[in-house]
Amino acid sequence: MKTLFVLQRQPLREQEWLLDIFSAEQGRLSVVAGRSQWQPDLHQRYQGDWALAGDWPQLRGLRSLQTYLLRGRNLYCGLYLAELLARLLPRHEAQPELFLTYAKTLEGLQNTELPDPWLRLFEYQLLQALGYGFSWQQDRNGQAIAADASYHFIAREGFARSDAATICRPRQPAWPGEYLLELGQGRAQRPQCWAAAKQVLRCALEDLLERPLVSRELFQSGI
Repeated sequence: MKTLFVLQRQPLREQEWLLDIFSAEQGRLSVVAGRSQWQPDLHQRYQGDWALAGDWPQLRGLRSLQTYLLRGRNLYCGLYLAELLARLLPRHEAQPELFLTYAKTLEGLQNTELPDPWLRLFEYQLLQALGYGFSWQQDRNGQAIAADASYHFIAREGFARSDAATICRPRQPAWPGEYLLELGQGRAQRPQCWAAAKQVLRCALEDLLERPLVSRELFQSGI
């Protein structure tokens, strides 16, 4: 039996669901499940198996292992994470570490009133898993971030000092090196650090997305 999360669901035929799932063993793929009176939940960890049958594998023996109770803003955050995975994960590539990170993030979201750190840490790990990771402690040239310098972030490249003459493209505001170092060392406490992380990671992710995320439109304050 395999462990999985449902990322997206839609009715397929009168008695079936077409599910986009993220499994620990096989990564992201589409499967078909019988509808009956069961509606798959996006915030549950399941156990099940599947076998080829027709156009899509048929999901069998599905049972819930754990339910993550997300409410209010944290519910929207959970929808955001699921949409990120559905939009960015390649198909049929196992990502066991990211799978565990996703489960830990959902667990964290159900027990906090401050979701931002959980979201930022997940976004960072997702970029690493996709091969677009960067370091908070080194610039794009491998040089150590200086606490007393300011840096711009360039998608798919990393940080560049704001006084570097080679920067000639649209970019975000410059961020103090001390913020980046606090994030990289896991000791960020100041709201300014998390605000910097939010803008940097949004820049990195939006560069990979072909169209805006639907989940970000669910609440005005943004994710």
